[in-house]
Amino acid sequence: MGLAFDLLLAGGLLGLALQVVASRGLFRSVVLFIALGLLMALAWARLAAPDLALAEAAIGAGLTGALLLSAYRALQPAEEAADPGPAALPRWGALAAAVLSGALVAALGWAALGLEAPAASAGREALARLGESGVKSPLTGVLLGFRAIDTLAEVVVLLVAFLGARVVAEPLQRAGPGPSAPGSGEPVLTAPLLRLVVPMGVIVAGYLLWSGGHQPGGAFQAGAVLAALGVLLRLTGRLQPAAATSPAERLALVGGIVLFSAIGLAGAGTASAVLAYPEAWAYPLILAIETGLAVAIALPLTLLFSGSAGLRWRER
Repeated sequence: MGLAFDLLLAGGLLGLALQVVASRGLFRSVVLFIALGLLMALAWARLAAPDLALAEAAIGAGLTGALLLSAYRALQPAEEAADPGPAALPRWGALAAAVLSGALVAALGWAALGLEAPAASAGREALARLGESGVKSPLTGVLLGFRAIDTLAEVVVLLVAFLGARVVAEPLQRAGPGPSAPGSGEPVLTAPLLRLVVPMGVIVAGYLLWSGGHQPGGAFQAGAVLAALGVLLRLTGRLQPAAATSPAERLALVGGIVLFSAIGLAGAGTASAVLAYPEAWAYPLILAIETGLAVAIALPLTLLFSGSAGLRWRER
């Protein structure tokens, strides 16, 4: 039964991936991409990787899907004014592209099958020296101990993506949901549901952040939950777009990166290596880094969805 389910899941992933790239409708491709992300999360769960499953569902399907829908909305006027589009690729061209792509995938698969398992890997090193890392979760030990430079670079890339989006999207007036009119109404249950969902979401994000040291969770998962709350508040009009980034928002955008870098550089003197932590202070320092990173992940994702330089709270 398990094998049949896995085969069905693998077939669904391949079919959805093909439909995403082959669909002629942009909106249909976006919706199928969101469905693909949810199936990917299920696949990670089947592979006993709950951290990746949670991150894929929240970031890969939810937030990335919301960003794509926001971009689609911003592109609608240009699509309406544009021509129907370029002529379809000739059948022989499509066939040649399919053959070349298939050959490339087959070559990569053949090369991967011929690789031997490394004698030492970050995962094995993390398990062997987990006591020195200050945490009980091997994944957190890898991300913030053995591969800390990669984790730092990922957050820097997210910040650069936001800055680049601000340059590219500067002339766009319809990026993200528009500001709500002061007198516009809303469904009766919206406010009570927000009073329930928002505090619960913050508690869940805090739990994921704290639990990352000893079980699945951490900064990326907590940041994804906070970003989802930001998107929800933006859609319901509690957060309104602002033309400028406030000092508090600038601090949140770079604070996690600065804190991570400062602790990492201090490790050169206190732990004999950059991005290393003194054993007695490892857990508190990692928790502080993950707290800063969660905010540094959540805010750029929310601002990218909003399509604005900043956000301001408005009571309704």
